[in-house]
This record gives sequence, C-alpha cells and structure tokens, in this order.
Amino acid sequence: MTKQLIVAVFRSVDTARQAANDFEALSEKNEGFHIENGVVVEKDTAGKLAVLDAESRPFKGGVIGAIAGGLLGLLAGPLGVITGMAAGAGAGILAEAAGNALLDGTFVETVAARLLPGSVAIILEAKEATPFSVDNIVTGFGGKVFRQALG
Repeated sequence: MTKQLIVAVFRSVDTARQAANDFEALSEKNEGFHIENGVVVEKDTAGKLAVLDAESRPFKGGVIGAIAGGLLGLLAGPLGVITGMAAGAGAGILAEAAGNALLDGTFVETVAARLLPGSVAIILEAKEATPFSVDNIVTGFGGKVFRQALG
C-alpha cells in the first residue's frame, strides 16, 4: 500500500463528520486502507483554521502527524492562525519543518483554493492500495479529494 496525504474538503461539519465515520469504518476493515493519523479542520468566515476536536477523535485521538501538521501550517498562511490545536509548540515546529520539506507547493495551493471560508477538511496520513474506496466516500458526500504521495 502507498502512504498518502489525503485531504477531503466538504461544505459542512455534518457532512465531514459522516465521511470521517465512513473513513474510520473503512480503515477498521483493513481492506486496502489504513489511517495512520488525521485531523478535521474548519475554515471559519474570517479565514482562520480551527481543529475540530470532536470530529478528530476517530483519528487516533486527534493527534496530528508531522506532515498533516505541516499542511495545516501552510494553509493557515504566514501568521499561522490555527485555533484548537492539540499539538504542543515543539510538535508544531517539527510539523512545520516536515511539511515545508515534503509538501508540493502546487498541492498546497490547490487545497488552499478549495478550502473556502465555511468549509471543512479531513486531513489524513493513510496507506491505501487504491483510491477507489476513499474517492467513493468523498464524492458520495459531494466533497473533493486531493492526494500527495508520501515517502
């Protein structure tokens, strides 16, 4: 299975919550898809990102990985305004360094353009054999999925 950074963007928290539950169920089946970690974030009307703790719990207690953390830092912009972050300052520094080193600029720009105010993103570091199952979940809820291969 290929390790991927998967970002699924939805129009509402409720829709993202339903998709997150489906991702977790798919991962538990262990049939070609396994979530290593992930987080759910919302972009408010002011453009600030907030980690949604309740929605993130299915993904390993809301602990965010270094790559996903780096993406969050890049999406938050130069001021890095992210509220509700569960990670400590040290983890944030590591996440930013890892994200800057490993994330493709075009990928980040594409995700940032799709993550409009009021939308919600599920950011996963996962292993998947094929994108078919995840794509079906995302499109079934009217979302858009983005991927970048990791390592």
